[in-house]
Amino acid sequence: MSVAGSVTTPPSYTVPLSGDGAAPGAADIEASEPGTTSNESELPAYMPSTRSSSTSRRRENPEPKEFSYDVKNRKGKSIAVLIIIAERSYSKHIPTFLQDSPVKGRVHLSLDKPDVIQSVVLSIRGEYITGANPDQQLIFLELSHPLWSQADGDPRSSNNVSEETSSSPRSHVASSSVRFSGKLEGEYTWPFSITLPKEVNVPCGKGKQLQTFTLPQTFNERHAKGSINYEMSLRINRGRFQSDHRIPAKFGYIPISRPPPFPPLRRVSYQEGTTLLGPTIDPEGWYSDNPVTIKGTLFNNRTIHIVCTLCYTRGSLIPLCIRLESDDYQALDLLSTPKAIVVSLKRRIKYQSDPERFLGSLVKDTIDYSQPAVWWPSSEGIEDNVGRFRFLNGELHLKVDMKPTSGIGDFAIEYSVVLFPFKTVGFEPSIDEVLLEYPVGIVTSFSHGPRPRKHAPPGYEADARPSIDFLTFDRPAAN
Repeated sequence: MSVAGSVTTPPSYTVPLSGDGAAPGAADIEASEPGTTSNESELPAYMPSTRSSSTSRRRENPEPKEFSYDVKNRKGKSIAVLIIIAERSYSKHIPTFLQDSPVKGRVHLSLDKPDVIQSVVLSIRGEYITGANPDQQLIFLELSHPLWSQADGDPRSSNNVSEETSSSPRSHVASSSVRFSGKLEGEYTWPFSITLPKEVNVPCGKGKQLQTFTLPQTFNERHAKGSINYEMSLRINRGRFQSDHRIPAKFGYIPISRPPPFPPLRRVSYQEGTTLLGPTIDPEGWYSDNPVTIKGTLFNNRTIHIVCTLCYTRGSLIPLCIRLESDDYQALDLLSTPKAIVVSLKRRIKYQSDPERFLGSLVKDTIDYSQPAVWWPSSEGIEDNVGRFRFLNGELHLKVDMKPTSGIGDFAIEYSVVLFPFKTVGFEPSIDEVLLEYPVGIVTSFSHGPRPRKHAPPGYEADARPSIDFLTFDRPAAN
């Protein structure tokens, strides 16, 4: 989801929620559209680029990977093992599951001597954490999945051994009206398959009213002040005066979200591998807000005014187009050089709906920026480039591990495209502040149809080190 305010221009696009959850290639997921949430904004959506074009083939024949977690007795032998089976391509460090993919695995008991076992239960929890205090922790998902209990009868008579159970808590248990009162000894195996919900209801806002959210993606970053974690826990409840066995295991989750199809002319450009048509020829393929006037002083001897229109569209990169208009041809030539234009993707992580009432820095929003966009002269309007107009094309390249737009409760990850003051020799802007900022959404899957491709010519690369400090524009002004 996105919790940024609605945008009147560009046209409306619903952006569903979208990590060790963010694995390479998540873009190529083919699945049905997820449902929207009650407080999603309508934003243009973008897909992080992928490292491989073979992901679709891997999805057709997924390779499983097993993750084992156990508890041992005093002799070092495993007496209980929790095995979680996930798709290898998304599960580098922890098992990671895509939306609509059940959480699968099996539980194995190996008891050398008789032991009183009352029940074997799996539980799943999803939690948003910003601190150690109870009011800094939000449990948004809790599921209980009993595998066996004494009330189900003798587990040896159950029909679940070496068979996979469904997500129904009791579907795997053999019908028996005789309560089991003996002890377990030997080998026991319970397969499981648990379906996670697509949506959850959680309290948020000042009034803590329940709202519906798409199940968010796992989020853990070193410098972030909040995290979203999923954990499966196996609990083996033993007899009186005996300590229970518990095996925790973290896992990742990736929701599936995709933008709508490209407009017709944009679709043809990607299918045929031709240069993108600009907003003059293909207005449906671009979004633009009202033009902004750039004011400043040139070489300390004259004031200039340049009208700037920034357009953008969606894809695994963000194509951009900028038009500059002025009667001052010298100023146009200086400000239309590729290195003079500074556009970046801004990410804001929100931790509280009302941070003003909280003290300290732990609840302040976290803001960071991507590498700046790369720019090059446009062939569109080339006949006008010698007059009062200048046209340039640009691209913002999205990293493959970029976290998607998402949120749960008062937590949100939001993105926006930001146009900063122009930077070139001899030009001094009259106001040193952000010129334009457009909210956008980052999703986890491509739209149906052709894939977007890069068009930046060879030799045109974004600066690894920006020419300005982006974060200075987000700091409060000194009193």
